[in-house]
Amino acid sequence: MSRDKFNITSLEITGDEGRNVSNQFIQQESPGNKLAVLYPGMRYTCDRPLLYFTTELLLSKGYDVLQLWSNYNSPQFKDLSKSDKTIQIIADGQALLESGRQAGTYTQYMLCGKSLGTITMAFILQAEPDLEALRTVWFTPLIHLPPVAESILAQTSPVFIAGSLSDDTFSSGPIDRIMSKPGTSVYTSDEADHSLEIPGDTLQSLSILDQVITRLSEFSG
Repeated sequence: MSRDKFNITSLEITGDEGRNVSNQFIQQESPGNKLAVLYPGMRYTCDRPLLYFTTELLLSKGYDVLQLWSNYNSPQFKDLSKSDKTIQIIADGQALLESGRQAGTYTQYMLCGKSLGTITMAFILQAEPDLEALRTVWFTPLIHLPPVAESILAQTSPVFIAGSLSDDTFSSGPIDRIMSKPGTSVYTSDEADHSLEIPGDTLQSLSILDQVITRLSEFSG
């Protein structure tokens, strides 16, 4: 799908300690009421397959899409303590969501995180448990971390999860409880890596991507 018919800009967003929060904001030609906010992984940006095609799908369904593009691989970030890294990531995520909410008249929201981005989502949802008309999408969530698992289990709104049972960050958490939780749609692969790809097998990787995006399409309405 060509993005020529969409308005592509960025918002002026200030994060932790006055830093600029890099982002891309893709809006429908006509104002709508649906906003999706995407939180990528540390080395999995919004132009990688899962998040690129998630963006394409959500645009086709009438969402405006706000993507986080902060660089968490910079030397400055890597030099921070673990706690300061967490503070910065969460502050960026909260600032992104708040700016997105102010950028239009939205009544429906979707939060979508990949890996590291699911930590951000967990803390945002803890801070705003009553965020209205919400759907959440968790790609390879770090459910071995209690805050992420607890956040997913606490959700009363619709949840979609995609992960691999051969990925320890996904399968070592309370996966059985999460998969059986009412209102939760789960896609799992038995052999994919943390990017939901199978190294060396392009066709099977594309098949997994197709299945995930198809399930996401059903989930997003």
